Amino acid sequence: MTHLNKLKWLIFSTVVVAMLAVAPPGLRLLAQDAGTPPEAPATPAPEVVAPPPDASQPVDTTTLVGDPLGPDMQKVRVDWFEEMGQGGATMWFLGALSVGLLAMIFERMVMLRQSRFTPEGLVTKVLPLFPKGDFAGVVKAADAQPSTLGRVIRFVVEHRDADREALMQGAGDIAGRELLDAEQRLAGISLIAGLAPLLGLLGTMIGMIEAFKLVEVFGDEGGASMLAGSISKALITTAAGLILAMPALLTHHIFKRKTQRVGKELEEAIERLFNAWFLKGGKAER
Repeated sequence: MTHLNKLKWLIFSTVVVAMLAVAPPGLRLLAQDAGTPPEAPATPAPEVVAPPPDASQPVDTTTLVGDPLGPDMQKVRVDWFEEMGQGGATMWFLGALSVGLLAMIFERMVMLRQSRFTPEGLVTKVLPLFPKGDFAGVVKAADAQPSTLGRVIRFVVEHRDADREALMQGAGDIAGRELLDAEQRLAGISLIAGLAPLLGLLGTMIGMIEAFKLVEVFGDEGGASMLAGSISKALITTAAGLILAMPALLTHHIFKRKTQRVGKELEEAIERLFNAWFLKGGKAER
């Protein structure tokens, strides 16, 4: 009976050892910790309290807060001239438009001077000569200051025997044609103001198509950097188009207002001459 009990105990021990050998690590640790007395909780380390800052010393906010952009962001600088050079063929067209815009602005600054329409002092000079019959003096004074008003005065003197209404109609036609020509010459500036943004947008669309084609060909090899670089080059054409359109629109408005002001001054000068020569007893001997 004793030998049989020993044999049973040996078989039981072997089974327990085999079960522990194939059991998960957590279960083995649990079995090992079953007979281990619980450890006492660790005593927390005393907290070190920093001394309060000295109010007399300046506080370095850079050390406390840090640079929000970081050193890498500070190194990012955009070379606009290089970016525009990479804008492709669209930038060449925009460059040609900018040269044309500068030429038109300079031409309008020269041609819209007051001396080309209503020279200062011309009305005062010819006003007393017509009633005296000094028609040669009137024509000479008008030719001495070539202008729209001078051509109107010459027309009136040369056709002084015609009806007053016909003279006014002829004088109005001369002034109207020259003012219309001055206003039509602003069409080029207006065209550039409207065409430049559209051309820049077209360049951006072409660049975007090329950018996505690169991603399609190279896949993930280029990654986001390739796509971002291509889109940046594409967007520069839109920026250039807007930069060109804004001064074009501004100068068109300025020159249009100046043309209107010159036309008003010319109308007032012609009206003053007709009132003095034909309505106030100033009609000369013909």
